[in-house]
Amino acid sequence: MPSSAKSPSRRISWDAIRVVSVVSVMLGHITHQGPLAHTELDNYPFKVTGQFGAAALMVISGFFVCQTVRRGDSGRWLWKKISRLLPPYLIAVVLTYVVMRFAGAAFNHQSFDSGWFDTLFGPTSDHVAWASSWYVPVGQDLLVNLFMAQGWNQYFIWLDGSYWTLPVQLMVFAAAAALWAGTPWFRSNRSIRLLVWGLILIPLFVRFWVIGVTNPAPWAYGVVFGFGLHRMHVFAAGIAIWLWSRSRLSGRHLAFLLAAAVWAQDLHLYPDGVPLPTDPARMPSDIGFAVMLVAICAAAKGPDWTFLRPLARPITWLAGISYGVYLLHQELGYILARVLQDAGFDGWARLPVLLGAAILGGWLLTVLVERPAHRWLTQPRRAAPAPRTPPDDLVPDGSRTSGNGPAPVSVGGSS
Repeated sequence: MPSSAKSPSRRISWDAIRVVSVVSVMLGHITHQGPLAHTELDNYPFKVTGQFGAAALMVISGFFVCQTVRRGDSGRWLWKKISRLLPPYLIAVVLTYVVMRFAGAAFNHQSFDSGWFDTLFGPTSDHVAWASSWYVPVGQDLLVNLFMAQGWNQYFIWLDGSYWTLPVQLMVFAAAAALWAGTPWFRSNRSIRLLVWGLILIPLFVRFWVIGVTNPAPWAYGVVFGFGLHRMHVFAAGIAIWLWSRSRLSGRHLAFLLAAAVWAQDLHLYPDGVPLPTDPARMPSDIGFAVMLVAICAAAKGPDWTFLRPLARPITWLAGISYGVYLLHQELGYILARVLQDAGFDGWARLPVLLGAAILGGWLLTVLVERPAHRWLTQPRRAAPAPRTPPDDLVPDGSRTSGNGPAPVSVGGSS
């Protein structure tokens, strides 16, 4: 997060939602997804089975795209987003690859052929990548994840399941920058409302009617998951909430849009209409997402949550390192959980250690990579003109209405 985090105009409500979202993601992965992937880890004191935290972060991202893209040059706006998101992602991919490779081989009692290339990038000596649930990645997996190509082929390996957010965010950011810069005619209320409904309905139409949800063709997988069609509704929800916070969308219209977003979320997560073996808690996921949407609406247009001011320092700090925590907690957390279990730690003892390690790793990634890289990549090479002040909304002067939107905050990180 930028240095403005200490500004008195900063609204703690946004940081609180960000922290709740990231903590829910961590607890879900540690207590539920981890044991599903590695059954030997299934002895935590409780399970968090609802999946909604990452979707809530993407809703916030959609909201702040509208809040910030209007400020100055859209190309520079996009570069700032890339400069904040990409460097820590690349470092996290390399780190996760190295740890997965050598930890997986150790857990499976495997080894590598001699030579630096085989040690770092080649298959194990027995050429068995899945000797157990602990996959041993190879050089191709590293390249696929570095170039964010995982969603384009169903046989590509995600080194960490949390990585899905970055390519989707970058596509949305690029599209927003292009629309803002190249289509001023698209800024009317009517056009943006059509865009929001299109982001919800068109992906459903393409996936369920044009392609077919059970279509086994490789191109079908690439269209849906490569373009992130199954996630567009969360950005639509963020845009809708921003319009409503600027009094450019009625409360009734917003309710219909958010209900449609929850419906789309359920269809995309459970395309067969039944709970999945990998996530049996369908209703907690849907209800959790709906509750987070209500909380985001409250943060967008309601008063700041001043009752949290006594906790402002830790909440703001955790929100500021949330992207790093998000990038490092899942697969590396599974590996640490296995090491701790082998050392005799039960579920109660492992849980706080895993949460603390994720926070420590996220903090290090933030202070050593994210912030320095962002500063270096975005520092002006020459004197820059003073930024222009954006209009309060995107419609002609005669149609403007004042809104009660939040003070701007960073959209860097996992939002």
